[in-house]
Amino acid sequence: MICNKKHRYLSEYEGLPYAQDNNNGDRHICAGCAYEEGLKDGLAGIPPKTDLSHLPFSQAGTVRHKDAKKAYDEGYAYGRNRAL
Repeated sequence: MICNKKHRYLSEYEGLPYAQDNNNGDRHICAGCAYEEGLKDGLAGIPPKTDLSHLPFSQAGTVRHKDAKKAYDEGYAYGRNRAL
């Protein structure tokens, strides 16, 4: 599945670290989708996920080769802080 959402081009994702390898399989996962899922999970107070393989891939825009797990973690942390 390929992500076609416009968030792939948001400048907010330019600061995310690059995934230097694909050992965790997350180098091609859409970092925008990962961030949004982390935000949603953090706001809901559910435990953070470690497996993001269900998310779509993206090789476009500012999310290209970004670290999806770190994007998820940032979204999660922001969501938890907003929920408190």
